[in-house]
Amino acid sequence: MDGACVTASFARQRTSSDERASVAYRKKGKLWRLVLSSVFLARGIRAVAQHSVAAPRILGMRALSFLFGPGAFGFGGDRHRQVSRDKRPSNLRRNTPTPQSSTSLCLGGRSPSPYFAPKPCFRRNTRVNQTHHKSVTATSPKMNAIVPNAPLMAQSLGGAFVLDMAIQFVGWAGSATMQTEKFYDLFGSLAFMSCAVTSFMSSPQAPRQGLITGMVCAWTARLGAFLVTRVFHDGGDSRFDAVKKNPGQFAVYWFMQGLWVWITALPCFLVNGLATQSALHAGDYVCLAVWLFGVVFETTADFQKYKFKKDPANKGKFIDVGLWSVSRHPNYFGEIAVWLGVCGVAMSSASVGVSLASVASPLFVTFLLTKVSGIPILEKSADERWGDEAKYAEYKKNTPCLVPRLPGMRKEL
Repeated sequence: MDGACVTASFARQRTSSDERASVAYRKKGKLWRLVLSSVFLARGIRAVAQHSVAAPRILGMRALSFLFGPGAFGFGGDRHRQVSRDKRPSNLRRNTPTPQSSTSLCLGGRSPSPYFAPKPCFRRNTRVNQTHHKSVTATSPKMNAIVPNAPLMAQSLGGAFVLDMAIQFVGWAGSATMQTEKFYDLFGSLAFMSCAVTSFMSSPQAPRQGLITGMVCAWTARLGAFLVTRVFHDGGDSRFDAVKKNPGQFAVYWFMQGLWVWITALPCFLVNGLATQSALHAGDYVCLAVWLFGVVFETTADFQKYKFKKDPANKGKFIDVGLWSVSRHPNYFGEIAVWLGVCGVAMSSASVGVSLASVASPLFVTFLLTKVSGIPILEKSADERWGDEAKYAEYKKNTPCLVPRLPGMRKEL
């Protein structure tokens, strides 16, 4: 019993000694941590007071970026990191290949805190590689669902084409079922605006991209409203009388309209597919003036013809007043001017490839209107109705087909 008591007493003393040593160690550790924290805090205060007035602002920006994500309130992105680093005093800059956190440099030059370390920032058209910090082309989030993992230009062109044809398919399916052509122009206008707006929303949304998208949408809204109102007022379109009851032939018209939409609006899709481009300049505004002239000219010609046909006294007559007295097809001349203006804006983007490809739009519109579906059909119909009238023969002889004749000029084109 005496031995057991001695052993138990020795064990209690040893345990008590270990506990006292552990408490002393913990107190010593707390003391050292307090000292180190005070030193680091003092160095940070000294850096803020002596070297960097901008440190509190940068710290606040980093805190907002950490709380609400990269780019929140305009802070935390790659552009902000670059600007804040360049604006710091020269004695705080570090000529190192890998940029450090602005906050960590202001607080004594230590390695970045994980809370303020640069994070990948996915902007609309670029992303930051965290290892090498290089800007690389990113895909468009909105068009990526249509054309997965493709560059921005491919997504703008390919996404617009797929969306355009999908709209035409839906329009054809419904119209073929109802055997009506009244929705043909409506879906054409819808395709123009949907593709232009979608490609713009997926672009970096530079000023030129907004300008050219607005030009396309404004022209489409005006022409679409006019054509849809006219077809419902007239009760139909005689061009489709022979095909609207044949789904296969009717589909050709619909998908040809889709091709027309895509090629005509090609300058818009090309410009919206650019990640970078030059700023707006005088050439853009000149082209905008050409576009505005074309819109006004085309709108005036359409309104004059609509008003002329609405008058019962003009039933069975051909129009030869207003703009129609200087051109037999002034509305087509205005439409060609519209797309020349749009093409000009695209050619001002300082991209050779975009400039060359954009020319396809006005060339295609001119060819289509003068050789395929516009002027040839209307001229043939007019010759059949009024070809025997001397007044019409005189009008056709003295009035240019397309380009307006100014007073004192001879007949041209």
